[in-house]
Amino acid sequence: MIHIFDLLGSYCGMHYYDIAFADVLQQRGHRCLVHSNFEHKGVSEVYFPQFFSCNKILGLLRFLCAYFRFFVFVLTHQNEKIVYLTYGELYELPFLYALALSKNGWVDVHEIHALKYKDDSKVSKMFEGLYKKRIHHVIYHSQRTYDILKNDRLDMVYVPHFKYVFQRTYDEKNISEDIKKSFCSTLSKFLFFGNLSTVKGIDTVIDVFKKLDKTNDFELVIAGKNVENIDFSSLRSEKIRIFDRHINDDELVYLYSKTDYILLPYKKSSQSGIFAMAAYFHKAMILSDIPYFESMIQEFPSFGFISSLAKYEECVESVIANRKQNYYLQEDCDRFEMKKEIDNFVNNFTKRK
Repeated sequence: MIHIFDLLGSYCGMHYYDIAFADVLQQRGHRCLVHSNFEHKGVSEVYFPQFFSCNKILGLLRFLCAYFRFFVFVLTHQNEKIVYLTYGELYELPFLYALALSKNGWVDVHEIHALKYKDDSKVSKMFEGLYKKRIHHVIYHSQRTYDILKNDRLDMVYVPHFKYVFQRTYDEKNISEDIKKSFCSTLSKFLFFGNLSTVKGIDTVIDVFKKLDKTNDFELVIAGKNVENIDFSSLRSEKIRIFDRHINDDELVYLYSKTDYILLPYKKSSQSGIFAMAAYFHKAMILSDIPYFESMIQEFPSFGFISSLAKYEECVESVIANRKQNYYLQEDCDRFEMKKEIDNFVNNFTKRK
C-alpha cells in the first residue's frame, strides 16, 4: 500500500493533485490511499482536520492532533511507502522530521520553502538543511527544485506535474449569483486564479489592468484567497470583478470554461497547479519569464505567451488586439500527456525500497 499525505489538501486546491496522483498509481495496478482533509470515493479519506478556518486555540489543538496522528502512523507503518506533499510552510517542518524516521518516507516537493520566504532566510535554510541531513527520498517536478536539493545521499525521482481531471459541466445551484454575472460579454476575458499574493504577481495584474481600463475593452476576474490582504480599491470598474474568497469546484469550472486567457505573472515558482488547470481547459496563458514557465512554453509553444514583467502590459494589449490565434495544437496536447515520463516515474518510484 502507498499512502499519500497532504496536510493542506482542499484548503489550497491541492486535492486536485492528490486525486490525480492516486489515479496514476491505481490505473497502473498499485494500491494507494490519500490521507488529507477531503473525501473522494475510492481515493481519499478525511484524515487531517481543518485547522485554518477556526479560532486559534481550536486550530492549535487540531494541528497538534494531526501531527500526533501522523507521527504514530509513520512509526507503525515502517514497511509501507509514505508520501508527504509539502509546500514549504514553516508549520510543516515537524511533519517532515517525523517522516524522516521512515526509510520508506518520500517527500513530494511542490516548493522547497514557501515562496513568501526569501531564499536566504532562516526558514529556507532550515528546509534545505533538513533535505541534506534527514530526508531519504524526494519526488520533484522541476529543474529548479533539483538544482537546489541535489546531493549524494538524497534519492531523487522526477515526475511531470500530474494532469488534473475536472468535470466538464457545472451545477448552477452551486454557483453564486455574483460569479454568474462574470464573463457575460464578447470582450476579451482574463482570469487570475489562486492565492492572491505578490509573489504570484497580483500586484502586476493590478498595475496593468488599472492602466488598460481606460483604453481597452476586456473583462477581468480575480478569484482566490486574499492571503496578503491586498488592496483592490484602485480597480473600480464594471469590467473587473474580484472574488477574494474560496472558490468551489463548480465555480472553478464555470470561470475556466468562460474565460479566454489565464494570467500567470509569477515572480518565482518551481511548478504550477494553475498551469495544469489552464492546460486541462485549453485556455491560453500569459506567463512571466521565470525558468519553469519558459521551459514549459518551449516544450508546448501553443499553450500561450511568455513575457517579462516589465512588458506584461504590452503583451496583454497585444493579445486583446489579436484575439484570433490558434492555441493548443494537437501535437502539443498529445505531448503534454507525458505518458512515457509518468510510466517511468511509477516504475522507478514503486521499485525503490
